Amino acid sequence: MNVSEQQLLKRMRNFEDQFVERKTSSDGKDWVKTIVAFANSTPIDSFSVLFIGVRNSGEIEPPKADLDQLQRALNQKLKNVQPTIPLTQQIISENGRQVLAVIVPYSTKRPHFSGPAYVRRGSESLLALPDDLDLLAQSQNTKVARILAHKGEQVHVVNSLRTPHGASESYWPGAPYIEDCNQDFVTIGNGPNPSDRQTFPLNQIDIGIHYQSNRFQITIHR
Repeated sequence: MNVSEQQLLKRMRNFEDQFVERKTSSDGKDWVKTIVAFANSTPIDSFSVLFIGVRNSGEIEPPKADLDQLQRALNQKLKNVQPTIPLTQQIISENGRQVLAVIVPYSTKRPHFSGPAYVRRGSESLLALPDDLDLLAQSQNTKVARILAHKGEQVHVVNSLRTPHGASESYWPGAPYIEDCNQDFVTIGNGPNPSDRQTFPLNQIDIGIHYQSNRFQITIHR
């Protein structure tokens, strides 16, 4: 993943959040835990960053760490992570000081384990629960991951009916939303009651964007 130095510096200065964490060069205890949590939590088409060599204030530490040696130490720790995380490491500079940025994109190989598995909840890296692991396994499929990224959101739903004369399309009225999705099925709600939900095989579903409403679009091929 190509991320500019200016993008990284901007994220480094901002407050820590679910997808940014700062550590000093001497605080190596939770590096791997944080990276694993990022790999298990980063949304599709996004990335998280662990900055090493930065104070909580967002200020880069005075030069005191050999960043090459620091990278070697980090890579040694990452050897215990399974499956391997597709991360990149980039050294960035500001005012004559340098920091290591560990960039963790969305991973189709998750869940990742370093012994335990971790996920991000707010700005913390916490042990993954069984439900988390189920969701991580489902999100290995990028189509499922894209649908789950809009779980609970209102979406645009199209019925596409194949006829002898070609496809005939109609739109769902109301305010349909993504109820759930897994490797086999997607469930769409359109009201507050269980009877307002319908489930469709995932292989009948296409996804996209409805540009007029700027909403995620589900097309159901019947």
